[in-house]
Amino acid sequence: MGGRGPQGQPPQEAIDALAQHYAAWRKPVAVPLAQASVESLFVDWLAHVEKNNADPQRARDAVRQWLIFFEGERRAGRITSGPYVSDINRALCQRYIDWRKAQPSRKAGHRISGATISRELAAIRATLRHAWENEIIPSAPFIPDVSEKDRPGPKDLIYTPQQVARILEAAIRIPERWHVHRFVMIMLSTHGRGEAIMELDLDLQLRDGLIYFNAPGRAQTKKRRSIVPVAPTLAPWLEGETGKAIRYRTEDKDGNVIFRDTASIKTSFEACLIEAGICEQAVDADGNPVWIEAGRGSLSKRRPKMRGIGSPNTLRHTIATELHKRGVPDAQIDAAAGHAGVGTNKKNYRHLRPDYLNEMIEGVEDFWREVGQYTTAHLRYQRDTNVVAFGGTARRRT
Repeated sequence: MGGRGPQGQPPQEAIDALAQHYAAWRKPVAVPLAQASVESLFVDWLAHVEKNNADPQRARDAVRQWLIFFEGERRAGRITSGPYVSDINRALCQRYIDWRKAQPSRKAGHRISGATISRELAAIRATLRHAWENEIIPSAPFIPDVSEKDRPGPKDLIYTPQQVARILEAAIRIPERWHVHRFVMIMLSTHGRGEAIMELDLDLQLRDGLIYFNAPGRAQTKKRRSIVPVAPTLAPWLEGETGKAIRYRTEDKDGNVIFRDTASIKTSFEACLIEAGICEQAVDADGNPVWIEAGRGSLSKRRPKMRGIGSPNTLRHTIATELHKRGVPDAQIDAAAGHAGVGTNKKNYRHLRPDYLNEMIEGVEDFWREVGQYTTAHLRYQRDTNVVAFGGTARRRT
């Protein structure tokens, strides 16, 4: 091994050998695929998702469907134990796809969509990849996707201007839904991404008549966040406002009105859809209509349980369609939506031009004029004189 090192220290060869032994001792030993429980790997992956994902519910839902499927496979005798990673192959994945396609959707008269099944296949794919990357298993088997014909097509659900009017009226009628009203106004005036609107800070991202959806210091991602002029109809709703654009109204324990940040408007938005009549009866997992029985709360008689049709993101598809109908150039629609690339310096600074997205804004205003045939809920200063507080400022109330 050689003599002693400098100043009585062990020789370098001995130090290196000890380091290699320690590194080998610490390295995880990959579990053979035939012994690696998929359900245990799901637990590890969900813990990772819960820690790193702001909205892990889809991941939990996907895992739940796989666990139900595995139980059926065991009852049918196709899986005798486990399942283990070695059981995951093309044939099993195809059985999962066929099983899910045969199930009814919550939407009456529909089946589970190819998009949903694709997300669930992505969940087990991500689980196995996570286990492989963390050296829990020596390799990750291939997970196929749904076939081309089952893949999701274009988003064709949109709201009509009359439906938008009813949504706005339902949102502004109750103070606890005012944040939904503002979300709708911003989305339909900017074609912005939903998550960008939820995170919009007016102190930092609204200046010189422009909304900078990508906050200072935030790196652009593949889902680019755009810079969009403030449309004339939207401008009064942002005038004098500060802080987060989307905050919900509530009360503290002393009954004082306060406004709090929120990460989601899904529940309140659905309440607006139901009030606006943009809804259908909910169904259970077997496709049977769901009813709310009399005696529950203040309910005096049995009534159907309703669910909204569409989601906040349907507003984005709506304004894209409306802009196309009005002949707005694709380049301007894409730029507002965040689909256009960054490219050259000329593109980087195009928002400084006086005519930046002019035709897009004209299309937005023409859309609001059409909505105005059914309501004034989109017009802040053409309402009655009853003024109420909204996020620390005044808003005119219906």
